[in-house]
Amino acid sequence: MEHVIQVRDVVKAYPLGTDEVIAVDHLTFDIAQGEFVAIVGRSGSGKTTLLNLLAGIDRPTSGTVRAAGADLGSLSESGLAAWRGRNVGLVFQFFQLLPTLTVAENVMLPMDFAKKIRPDLRRERAQQLLERVGIGEQADKLPATLSGGQQQRAAIARALSNDPPLLLADEPTGNLDSHTADAVLRLFSDLNTEGRTIVVVSHERDIRSVVSREITLVDGRVVTDEEAVTT
Repeated sequence: MEHVIQVRDVVKAYPLGTDEVIAVDHLTFDIAQGEFVAIVGRSGSGKTTLLNLLAGIDRPTSGTVRAAGADLGSLSESGLAAWRGRNVGLVFQFFQLLPTLTVAENVMLPMDFAKKIRPDLRRERAQQLLERVGIGEQADKLPATLSGGQQQRAAIARALSNDPPLLLADEPTGNLDSHTADAVLRLFSDLNTEGRTIVVVSHERDIRSVVSREITLVDGRVVTDEEAVTT
């Protein structure tokens, strides 16, 4: 089975005065094509640091990260940005939609950067993606006029804009009420059923109802890595 992510003996240390803090401590694991993986753990366990390493937003102190066909350590900053734009969809807890752009324009922005989609097709694709996540009627509104759940759906549509093979989400339901969070998790599950590889960082226990695998971190180390038991 093809591995979309390969992590080998990865350490991430941050300086703290004359000492250092180890946020990620000698991690090794693979994630296969089509898996839906949750990275769980308490605050400070290293979850977000690990996600940033997988996305090429941060670099490991030592060890190697391969994702979506690239050795991330071998890429320059501009190379990482280009790789990320074509291969990774990112979803954040606080949406990070640009407030002065319409919802559709927010979805089109990664297309303008990566240039995978022809310019004359970008608006149509944005509309299709917004329909896909259930908010097609919000396309021409500004993000501030949408509910939190609608903004997160817009952020997911933006993450899908360049049809990336890998979707990474950092606490995507952490800023939503339980009903809206359930709907967003179902949307991720549907996207995974279509074949997309998804890694979600979460401290929510409900995540195990939709994922196929759960990696638990404590102090930057993997303490369990097991198939999720769905109910």
